[in-house]
Amino acid sequence: MTILIIGATGFLGSELVRQGCSAGRATAATFRSCPGNVPGVLWHHLDLRDPLQLDAVLDAVAPELVINASSGEADWATTADGPVRLAATTARRGIRLVHVSSDSVFSGADSPTTRRPCPTPVTPYGARRPPPRPPSVSPPRRGRRPHLADHW
Repeated sequence: MTILIIGATGFLGSELVRQGCSAGRATAATFRSCPGNVPGVLWHHLDLRDPLQLDAVLDAVAPELVINASSGEADWATTADGPVRLAATTARRGIRLVHVSSDSVFSGADSPTTRRPCPTPVTPYGARRPPPRPPSVSPPRRGRRPHLADHW
C-alpha cells in the first residue's frame, strides 16, 4: 500500500512520514517550500491551492491512502479550500483520505468530556479553520475496514 502524506514537513506530517517508513509502508510525501530528508521517501512539491498540482501528484504517486496533515497558517485558500478540494478529488478517484489537524482550534477551556466543544482558537491559524463539518470520508466499501490502524 502506498501512502501519501500531505504537509509532510510539518510537525505532525514529519512524524507520520517517520511512522509510515518504520512500518515498512511505501511512503510518498509533499512539501510546499522545501522537501524533507527522510531516506526512501519520494518528495513532491504541492500547493493545495492549485488543483492541477494536486492531480499531478496523485497521478505520480497513485496512493491507496492520503493523509492530510497540511497547515496554511492563516491562508483560507490553503487551510479550508485546499482540504475541501483534496476530499473531492480523492473521493472521485476512490482514494481513502484521512484528514488530521492540530488542536489549535480549541483552547482547552472546555471540559475534555464535552462531546462537541465549541471552537475557541488561540492562534490566527486556528481562527482561520473552517467551521466544523460532517466527516469528509464516506463509509468504507463493503469488505473494507475503516480504521487507519488496520493499515499501519
